[in-house]
Amino acid sequence: MSEIIITPLELRGEDERGRNYEWQTFRTGTFVLCYRNAGSSSGQHYHTGASDYKNPEIMYLLSGKAAIHWCPIEETVLRTVEVEAPARVEIPIRIWHQLVAVTDCSFMELNTMEDVRMDSVRVWRDDFLRGKR
Repeated sequence: MSEIIITPLELRGEDERGRNYEWQTFRTGTFVLCYRNAGSSSGQHYHTGASDYKNPEIMYLLSGKAAIHWCPIEETVLRTVEVEAPARVEIPIRIWHQLVAVTDCSFMELNTMEDVRMDSVRVWRDDFLRGKR
């Protein structure tokens, strides 16, 4: 079974100024930085793998808290995982997903808007739950 992978970022230092975290990525190029208001929704789609940068989709939740609703497209049980920043989120292809901002939050997607356009199959949540995939 394919699953979403949530990995907290590694705390590398902390003092009176704040905290430092570290992560690795082998992706380069143009990325998308998103700010979402509490209660707003993003996604309601899945990816087919047509774009290398959506296979898998990788995002970093930089601030705030989000709920990710997800389900492999071959299945029918919707799952929810709550993610608190800072964390890495990896979403394999063929997993329908929706991000709902629990608080105001920001995240970075390691892909371009063109990757989103060429490799996103939009299925509204109500349609997904009715089996329209």
